[in-house]
Amino acid sequence: MTLPFEGIRVADFGWIFAVPHATAWLGAMGAEVIRVESSVAPDLVRFLSGTDGTPGINRSGIFNSINFSRKSVALNLTNPKSREIAHRLVKCSDIVTENYTVGNMKKFGLDYESLRAIKPDVIMLSGTPLGQTGPYANTVGFGPTTQAFAGMCHLTGYPGDFPCGIGGTWPDFAVGTAMVFFLLAALHHRDQTGEGQYLDLSMAETVTTMLPEAMMDYFLNWRDNGPIGNRDLAMAPHGVFPVKGDDQWIAIAITSDEEFGALCEALGVPNLAMEPRFAKLDARLANVDDLEREIASRTREFERDALVQKLRERNLAVGPVYGPMDLMEDQALRESGMLLELDHPESGRRIIPGLPVTFSAMQPDYRPAPSIGADSSEVLGDLLGYSRDEIARLREEKVII
Repeated sequence: MTLPFEGIRVADFGWIFAVPHATAWLGAMGAEVIRVESSVAPDLVRFLSGTDGTPGINRSGIFNSINFSRKSVALNLTNPKSREIAHRLVKCSDIVTENYTVGNMKKFGLDYESLRAIKPDVIMLSGTPLGQTGPYANTVGFGPTTQAFAGMCHLTGYPGDFPCGIGGTWPDFAVGTAMVFFLLAALHHRDQTGEGQYLDLSMAETVTTMLPEAMMDYFLNWRDNGPIGNRDLAMAPHGVFPVKGDDQWIAIAITSDEEFGALCEALGVPNLAMEPRFAKLDARLANVDDLEREIASRTREFERDALVQKLRERNLAVGPVYGPMDLMEDQALRESGMLLELDHPESGRRIIPGLPVTFSAMQPDYRPAPSIGADSSEVLGDLLGYSRDEIARLREEKVII
């Protein structure tokens, strides 16, 4: 079965989350992704969450779950001889990806101008917190700082409280998904014109484009609502509410007076929908504190999944608040094909999340994340033409590490 990106080769210098997420999707769709890394300065994620509590450079559950469908070549990029290898790899690649701090690729002789001289139609993507140029170009950052600069933390706190991030490593994965789109646009342009190009992606700018309501409200109405927690300006109730059990919750979003009536009937308090405080949307918004207390006092009488089912039968927007174990155990998610099992050489057979889509006419090419440098000999020998003796010598000289 032919996959859409078969014949496309990616020289991947990315690390942490955003670029590896993007190239995993490309690899699953048929691209040959060759990850260039180093055991001297390995990806930080290789040391997060050792499988079964046992750490190791090849045992990170987080790394292995987002670096599938690729090969690994271990090069010491501080050694000039490794740059020759990297140049030979780029010369036979279509795409180069990286998300080092600004200036590092130039220091290694791998900046766009250097690579374009080797491969005129190369497509190169650089992802950094605040872009490659301008007064903030040299800024070092991670997801939480990027959220703050982009304006998200201003919106995700609670009224009258301090700004909050949304937790975890967001926005890296949203940015990685955007990277796939931009690379495909560049590939399409190259197919039409024969021209490569340089993609300078600012993570913060990508996040800001995901805040259209706040941006439009300000620029059109000069209105800044700030943080509103789980609430909504046009729906009530809108938020999460407790149910039976320890730290168990349900999410509810009601869009109309009719839906509010159906909610109250399901909760066993139909008269609540006729109270002047709650009968109409404007009244519910004006009395939202009282409304949320009333709804919470009723939802906590139900088991979570039973209440979800009951409200869904009434076509209400509702869902359980899931944690990782809930997701793993949900039969619908397993049947969707997003969760898949791969055999890793050190971690064994493990479940990882794949692409969140089902294709009716093709099956993605899922392969486990590589051990560091696992494919160095194959890539240098079969692809780049180095002899066994040359590869052995490069290992002795610590060029391949």
